[in-house]
Amino acid sequence: MNIFSKHWLPTLFWFFIATISAAFGPAQQGRLVSAVPPENPELSAGIHAALDGDVPAAERFFAEDRKKRPQARPGGIDAAMAFLAPSFEFTGFEKMRFWLEKTAEDFPNDPEAFLLLAEIAMGENRYLECSMLTRHAKERADKLDENSARKKDMLVKAEVLFSGVAQRKQRWTEAIGHLDKLRQMEPENAEHLHRLGLIQYRAGQKDAAVRTLNDAEAKDATRMPALVLLAQLSEDEGNSEDAAKYIAQALEKQGDAPRVLLAAAELELNWSPLSRVRELVEKAQKIAPDSVDAAIMMGIVHLYSREFELAEEQFMRVTESSPDDSRAMTGLALALSEQKDPRQLRRAFAVAKKNADENPRSTDAQTTLAWVLINVNSLDEAEKILLRLFDAHDLNSPGAYYLAVIFSRSNRKDEAILFLESALETKANYPKKEAA
Repeated sequence: MNIFSKHWLPTLFWFFIATISAAFGPAQQGRLVSAVPPENPELSAGIHAALDGDVPAAERFFAEDRKKRPQARPGGIDAAMAFLAPSFEFTGFEKMRFWLEKTAEDFPNDPEAFLLLAEIAMGENRYLECSMLTRHAKERADKLDENSARKKDMLVKAEVLFSGVAQRKQRWTEAIGHLDKLRQMEPENAEHLHRLGLIQYRAGQKDAAVRTLNDAEAKDATRMPALVLLAQLSEDEGNSEDAAKYIAQALEKQGDAPRVLLAAAELELNWSPLSRVRELVEKAQKIAPDSVDAAIMMGIVHLYSREFELAEEQFMRVTESSPDDSRAMTGLALALSEQKDPRQLRRAFAVAKKNADENPRSTDAQTTLAWVLINVNSLDEAEKILLRLFDAHDLNSPGAYYLAVIFSRSNRKDEAILFLESALETKANYPKKEAA
């Protein structure tokens, strides 16, 4: 749920980290060494040596471990994963890459290091390299007969990567082919079905997309219903008419489900009267009074209605129980900054600064800090933040409006007009659109 707009910036590095962590379990998140079973002391010693930077010692321990467990993956992969510990921050990434590349060189017939390097290439938009690494890994995985479970796992990862490259390249038929293979390999995996349904939609196979997405929801009840997803996709494509049709069908079918009501409210914020949006959110809150998403959405409704103290109450409900919720901090900073009270402005700055510091890749967090700085008349600092986002092609519509305000106050009329036009290009709504 986005307070401002449909703008989304993928953070590829952390997406990769999350992918690896999910694939290899919680032990890879800074707890790998302690999670190594007691019967694998050589592996544990090798990981410790790798963390200490003693590569020769690590290699010796891993070689001893491999003599005991010839069917296990090379120890260098475990060493690479150990560098995902939060304490290493960004320095761990290069050390992780070192061990993956070393393992690929030392064990050219083992597919796993090549697949992980392919994931890195995918995250860095190097699609040809990703495809070549994945193809090499798949050829090796096909011959991995001594460990059937590991073979299947590697083949699944290969198809995921192949489908990912095809999806990024918008080669929908090719992506569907790979995802069909994944459906056959893991028929109960809702994630594969979910991705397949979304790509079928992109390929124009809307009826098939509904069936596939319904199947994904049947296997995983936490998935968003197919009709809601199709409404969101239609709105993202600028087709509000289809979006309205799909969301109406979703409400007719599951109008007592809070997540459907809130999804409808977020979409209808772009084309329906605010009273209609409020009605949907109030119904969701009545059904699920403790819902964080409902509180945030109601806070957004209050922001649009300029009911800033009521918005503050809703966002405070969330931050009291989840102080690091970026969405709630964004909304709270906006609600406080609009009250024009010096004490509230100080609170707004503290919240916005904390949010921006904790979420440096969040466009919403950064633009909100800029808006608070504008309200306390620190125009130069606000301009630096917004121009940095502009230079990185990450400036969203609210940010464009905020820049226009800065330029207007600085008597830079032409620049102000340019950014106002940009702020109004989107069909999506945001709290300052009327002011723009």
